[in-house]
Amino acid sequence: MAVGNVMLLLFGGIAIAMWYFTSLFLQNVLGYSALGAGLGQTPAAVMFVVIARWAAVLLPRTGVRPLVLAGSGCFLAGFGWLAQAHAGSGYVTSVLGPTLLIAVGIGLTFPTLMAAATADVPERDAGIIGGLANTASQVGGSVGLAVLATAAGARAATEASGSSPAAALAAGYDLVFLVAAGLGLAIAVVSLLLPRHRRG
Repeated sequence: MAVGNVMLLLFGGIAIAMWYFTSLFLQNVLGYSALGAGLGQTPAAVMFVVIARWAAVLLPRTGVRPLVLAGSGCFLAGFGWLAQAHAGSGYVTSVLGPTLLIAVGIGLTFPTLMAAATADVPERDAGIIGGLANTASQVGGSVGLAVLATAAGARAATEASGSSPAAALAAGYDLVFLVAAGLGLAIAVVSLLLPRHRRG
């Protein structure tokens, strides 16, 4: 339960980087409208739902750790790819591709982490432990938003003098995506503390 909640805390920052900052990148760097940015993220949302359902089927067979490690690999690859985006990037190759990969990671990890954080909980404590798991994810998202927005703003400010506004903002968002890749690596490391899956 403790390890699962730590990973959910880290995951909150990844979720913010994916949905919030990718939307900002589409609008502020590539010039999409709010509606266009939402539609641009729709394929990733659909991918998340599909993979999450698949992960729920796989979880009893594989245990938590393999799914978390696979999801973390998707975070590293997806955010690393997304961090290469710039003001002249195209949507398909620089945004759609990496966000679909990140969505696979989210679909593999989020339901799995919730299961890990609430595993083997006595029935009388299920509500409290479930609430704690949700709180861990939300706190991680809140702290992640504050830290990542500050980092993005600072990076954009340092790039502003020698670049266009869109290029400066892109540099700030790219830093956010690199930090999110680091959070994915941190989740993978923490997952090694989970007990090995025991087959019944």
